[in-house]
Amino acid sequence: MTASRENPKRKRQIISPADFYSSEEEKTKLNWFCFEFALELEMFIHRDRKLRSQLLRKKINDKKIAGFCIHYAKHMKGEVLDQLSGKVPNVRIGYEQIETYFPTMGDLLVDRLLTVTAKAWDSQTDACVRCPTRCISEKDHMAPMFDDKYYWG
Repeated sequence: MTASRENPKRKRQIISPADFYSSEEEKTKLNWFCFEFALELEMFIHRDRKLRSQLLRKKINDKKIAGFCIHYAKHMKGEVLDQLSGKVPNVRIGYEQIETYFPTMGDLLVDRLLTVTAKAWDSQTDACVRCPTRCISEKDHMAPMFDDKYYWG
């Protein structure tokens, strides 16, 4: 029995750990970090009622929001790797991936979504400071959480 059937009020999770790997070798801590960031971003978007309302008026539903969160989180993997390798001094939260995913979205809504994305990033990285998993410093290590059914909704 799935968790959503056990509790009918529980929202089905759209973002899945499987969205962040395609083989056993890709079940790394860095990919887990990206999965967690996608969830954090989705939560921040859903908490911003004005933003949610604006997105719904643009016909951007929960499934499209989840797709965007996955897309943006996967993009951030490259940003993290660039910073770790010294190619860039800091990770950059940019608007380009928002415009790529939502090409018809207006500038004001892109800016609002970018602000929420930056807040979600800050929240995620702040939590990492206290987390013993060390997803960034042990980025290439295997993440056993990918096999924990708790995260599969």
